[in-house]
Amino acid sequence: MIQPRTIKYSQRLGDVLRCLPACKYLADQGHEVFFDCFAQYHGVFEMVSYVKAGHGQGLVIDLEIWPARYEEYRKSKKAWHDFVYSHHSIKDADRANIVLDNLDKSPAEGLPVEFNLVAPFGISQGDRRNPVEIIQDAVSELGTDNTIILCPPGSLQIHGIRTYTAPTIADMAKAIRDAKEFICINSSPAVVASAVRLGKETRVYGQRNEFIQDNIHHFDGLVIV
Repeated sequence: MIQPRTIKYSQRLGDVLRCLPACKYLADQGHEVFFDCFAQYHGVFEMVSYVKAGHGQGLVIDLEIWPARYEEYRKSKKAWHDFVYSHHSIKDADRANIVLDNLDKSPAEGLPVEFNLVAPFGISQGDRRNPVEIIQDAVSELGTDNTIILCPPGSLQIHGIRTYTAPTIADMAKAIRDAKEFICINSSPAVVASAVRLGKETRVYGQRNEFIQDNIHHFDGLVIV
């Protein structure tokens, strides 16, 4: 009998998503795969068939960087993918291929048929881009009529521009997928875009730091601003 596998990576959303190719790789080998992360990210596993939330099942593969391995990570000067996917159990996984095979084709709740989406907010930005400047640039190019700002829960409202807070992770993925134009920073929405915007352009405001810039999740359609 093939032993179950549990991948442990507690947080953040973008990193949980970037671990999905490892889960798919193990599942394709015949393992039952679980993922140990904070409950706020469990919505990720509603979008996939090959891994489910759980902890301590079978062999545990601890890929977590923060806090125990953060200094090792920084000193290695490796990009996130190179560091995390150096684990012998997953080193041959197609690390760039995030498959959301259970995400249905219905539109995100609460959005119009045609819209442009801007995602200027994010966490763990070592070189933060000013979200106000990103919004101003987008509105200057795209106008306000069909432009929507993707905001995290609890963020402030932006006067004169429509905002959208996705009720679920799946709704966020659908919003990013269905947007005519999508502009974001190097955070979890960019990772989502790599999985759902096949054949569509995604513009990412990269960070002005070589180490961090190397950690952008590269994919077809990516344009770094």
